[in-house]
Amino acid sequence: MKFEVEVYQNEGGQWIATAVEHDVTAKGMTEKEALARVVEALAAHFKTSAKR
Repeated sequence: MKFEVEVYQNEGGQWIATAVEHDVTAKGMTEKEALARVVEALAAHFKTSAKR
């Protein structure tokens, strides 16, 4: 699967990654960490959605 993810660094220095279509957001201290966390959050999101 492919997802559009917006990534930016906020004023506090944290990296924010948002999967736009699914409104799933994650934070990390590095860009790589934020991306890894948003992938984990998406997996949880889809797992929860599949149970409905």
